[in-house]
Amino acid sequence: MKAPIIIFTVLIMMVGFSTTVEAQHSINTSAGANIVRALTLAETTPLHFGSMSIPTSAVNVVLTTANERYSSSPANITLLSQFPVSENATYTVAGSEAATYAITLPSNGSVTISNGSKQMDIVDFVAHTASAGVDGNAGHLDASGVDSFSVGATLKLENEQPFGNYTGTFGITVNYN
Repeated sequence: MKAPIIIFTVLIMMVGFSTTVEAQHSINTSAGANIVRALTLAETTPLHFGSMSIPTSAVNVVLTTANERYSSSPANITLLSQFPVSENATYTVAGSEAATYAITLPSNGSVTISNGSKQMDIVDFVAHTASAGVDGNAGHLDASGVDSFSVGATLKLENEQPFGNYTGTFGITVNYN
């Protein structure tokens, strides 16, 4: 009679020490969202290639992001220092603190300035952000959510380009990365 009692006691102890198996397990987890400020872009200075003589043959006038102006063929044109003077375009961009952004500049063949029916093309746009410190199309907003950048480009003049005041517009876009 002792054997059945021992077996019964062992079985009771085994059942008491067994673990339960669950087919599923649930937890509560986190969720969130971050709403960023809208990016704003303000022009500080418009792009202007300054005053120059009528070219004696086709020539390009380059205006760098550092506001330096030079000609691809100095013998064919004289770059003057009289008003209006050359100025690269400058902009201020604002948005969410410490965010990165990209600049989209006009593509070649898309910007023309004119004086009546007379025209000149502007090509090879380039940007230089204060935050990156080099020419490129990306910037980083500071702890206040602000950065600035300058834009340079190349003006294409034809042989004997007619004199006059040439004007036009172009678009620049900034987007969060």
